[in-house]
Amino acid sequence: MKLIFNKLKKFSNSQERKLKSEMSSDDTGVIHLDTVTHFYPNDSVPTIENLDLLVKHGEFISILGESGAGKTTTLRMIAGFEKISSGYLRIGGQLVGSNFLHVPPNHRNLGVVFQDYALFPHMTVYKNIEFGMNSKIDDKTDIINNILTMVGMHGYEDKYVHELSGGQQQRVAIARAVAINPIALLLDEPFSNLDRMLARELRKDIKKIVTNTKTTTILVTHDREEALAISDRVAVVSNRKILQIDTPEYIYNNPLSPEVARLVGPCDFIDGEYKNNSVTTSFGKFSAKSLEKIDDNQKVKVLIRPSDVNICNQVNENFSNRIISREYRGEYDEYEILSEKGEVIHSRMNNVENILADSKVQVNLNKNRSVIVYKN
Repeated sequence: MKLIFNKLKKFSNSQERKLKSEMSSDDTGVIHLDTVTHFYPNDSVPTIENLDLLVKHGEFISILGESGAGKTTTLRMIAGFEKISSGYLRIGGQLVGSNFLHVPPNHRNLGVVFQDYALFPHMTVYKNIEFGMNSKIDDKTDIINNILTMVGMHGYEDKYVHELSGGQQQRVAIARAVAINPIALLLDEPFSNLDRMLARELRKDIKKIVTNTKTTTILVTHDREEALAISDRVAVVSNRKILQIDTPEYIYNNPLSPEVARLVGPCDFIDGEYKNNSVTTSFGKFSAKSLEKIDDNQKVKVLIRPSDVNICNQVNENFSNRIISREYRGEYDEYEILSEKGEVIHSRMNNVENILADSKVQVNLNKNRSVIVYKN
């Protein structure tokens, strides 16, 4: 145990990135959680249970889930702020957490950016960034100036925290985390206190920074747009477990369960009957695919996303589905459609159509789209 702890101390020297590449592998990754379970004291139900996650060098992974899913606890275990109840956590191929070993946060060489920034108000921007850096580094000023330029904060070295906007404070927090040349960057909902436009701008900048520096990054978020926009892979977490992990495109188009589908995008579920790669529903018959084996003539649950639904109300056509509401959303209109059987789905269409509420419409899928069906 003492030997392992001494090896972890080496992560703080200037050769860390080289060491990281040598110590990690495709099997161990940069960060590896192996059947990790976590209990808070006096709790009978775990916060996280048998969680497996392998993060490779330079990879950007988002852990996506609702409040209480266990995603922040997972990040805190990786950072060393929470102890593991069972299982194993390795960083750079070295064991740092288990039920018999806990390497403290300051010996893991991880950059952590918190939701509330956690900056020191009595320090300048320069001093905040310098705080965690190795005291033996000679060219601190050059390093800090380069990092400030990278995060768009050059010229703010002598400013204090209260003189900065929320977005500027978060940029300083990111600069401080990057300045220690970390093995990995851990982001705990870093954009949640920012307005949507600023958050979008900042996340693009962070993506550029971690891509250019090839920094392994884990982002914890409840914002699916955020997770899908900047991640190499997304881990969808619910009820203490990872339900699915894959690329944003695959996970959005091929959710393994209705719960995953709801977490990664807007959707509706209706009843249907599956046969020969198509499904008959109260809105019509659609091309369908299944991610599990489903026999013909079986009752299924049908996933339909608003962006896949096209509606029309041509004159002299006797359609049975009815528009019950229309909301103008700027770039598109969102329609709420009611079938004769009382089921409801939504459609997002460009606002050139301008179909009025109470209109009778036909429901089709957009070109080359299929619905996904699940066993009932």
